Amino acid sequence: MRFRMRFVPLSSRLLPGYGTLVLAITLVGIGVSITRPYLSLFGTDVVHMSAAELGLFMCVNGIGGILASTWLGRLSDLRVAKKYIMLVAAACSALGYGSFLVIHSYLPLLIVSTVLLGLGASAFPQLFAYARETASRVPDVDATFATSSLRSFFSLAWVIGPLLGSYLLQAYHFSGLFAATAFLFVAVLAIVFWRIERRPPAGILGSQPVKSFAVLQNRHVVTACVSYVAVYTASSMNGLYMPLFVTKALHGSDRMVGSVVALSAGLEIPIILGLGALSARLGKRPLLLFGSLCGALYYVGAWFAQRPWEMLALQLFCATFIAISVSIGMSYMQDFLPDAPGSATALYSNTNNLGQMLGSLLGGAIAQWAGYREVYLVCAVLAATSWLFLLRGKRFKAQEQKALRAALTSQDIETTQTRRAANGD
Repeated sequence: MRFRMRFVPLSSRLLPGYGTLVLAITLVGIGVSITRPYLSLFGTDVVHMSAAELGLFMCVNGIGGILASTWLGRLSDLRVAKKYIMLVAAACSALGYGSFLVIHSYLPLLIVSTVLLGLGASAFPQLFAYARETASRVPDVDATFATSSLRSFFSLAWVIGPLLGSYLLQAYHFSGLFAATAFLFVAVLAIVFWRIERRPPAGILGSQPVKSFAVLQNRHVVTACVSYVAVYTASSMNGLYMPLFVTKALHGSDRMVGSVVALSAGLEIPIILGLGALSARLGKRPLLLFGSLCGALYYVGAWFAQRPWEMLALQLFCATFIAISVSIGMSYMQDFLPDAPGSATALYSNTNNLGQMLGSLLGGAIAQWAGYREVYLVCAVLAATSWLFLLRGKRFKAQEQKALRAALTSQDIETTQTRRAANGD
C-alpha cells in the first residue's frame, strides 16, 4: 500500500492576521502557565487552604468560568463583536490576577477571583472562535491546520511560562508572579484593541446561531462532551495536584515542578503540528481514542512512580494525551456548529471548565482522605472512561453537520416565533 500525502502551500493555510493571533494566544498562554502550576502552592502556603478548601476554591472558579463562557459565547454570535468581548476578558484577567497581590483571605479571594477570572476565561475561547470565523471567510484556508498550529503556540507558552514562573517565584515570590501575569494580560488587551478587527456577529448579519446547549440533543455530541469532561476532569486533577505530588510525595523541588510542566508542553508542540495532516488522513475520532489511551498509560505510570525523574520520563504520554485532546478536540467540536464558532468554542470550553470544576472537588476529596498518589488512580479510570465514550460514538460527517445545523436553526426560529406570538408581536 503506497502512502501518498498531498502537500498544501503554507501560505494557503495561514489566516489573515495570523501573526496577531499568534502573539495574543502566546501571551494568554504564558499568562496562564506562569501561575497555574503554582496556584495550589499559593493556596496552601499563603492563604493556608486545606486540600478540600483548595478543591472547593477551584470548583467555584470553574463554575464562574462556565457561566461566563456560555453567556459571552452566545453574545459573540448574536449581538456583541468578539473584539469587545476579548477586551473585557483581558481586562478582567489582569484585575483578577492582580487581586492575588492584595487579597490573602479565603472568602474574599474566592468571590473576587470567581467573578473576574470567570469573565477573563473567555479570552482563550474567543480568540480561537475569532480564528475559526476568519478561516470560514477565506476559502483556501485549512481550518483544522490553522487551529492546530495556533494551539501549538499556546503549548509553546507552556514551555516558557512554568520556567519563567519558577524564576519569578524564587526571585520575587508570589507578588512578582502575579504582577507579571497581570502585566501580560494588559499586553493582550493592547493587542486586541489595536490589532483585532471588529466584525459584526452572525446574528446581526442575519444568520441564526444555535443555542450552545441545544446541540446536546444530538447523541454523538453528548457522547463527545462526556468524553471531554472525563478528559479534563483527569487533566485538572493532574494539573492541580501534580505539584503537590512531586514536592510532598516524591520529595522533589519547586524547580522540578516547572521542569515537568515545561517538558510536557515542549513535547506537545511537534505533536500538535503533525496532527493537522494526520486528522485529515485518519479522522479525528481515532486520534482522540489514541489520546485517551496515552492518558491512561500516563496516569498509571504516575501512580507507580517513586522518584521525581520518573514523572519527567512519563511526559511523552502526557504530552500526546493533552495535544490530541486540546487541538483535535476543539476542531471536532467546532465541526458541529460551523456557523456559530463562538457558541461551539464556548461549548468545548465549558467541557474544560466543568472538568476543572469536577477535578477540583474530586481531587481535593481524594487528596484529603486518601493521598496524592491515589489521585492518579482515579485519573486513569477517567481516561479509560473517555476512551469508552468515544468508542461508542461515530465519525461526524459533513452531511450530518448540515442536517443537525438545519434542525437546530429551524427549532430556534420556531421558538422565537412562538414567543413573539405569545407576546402579541
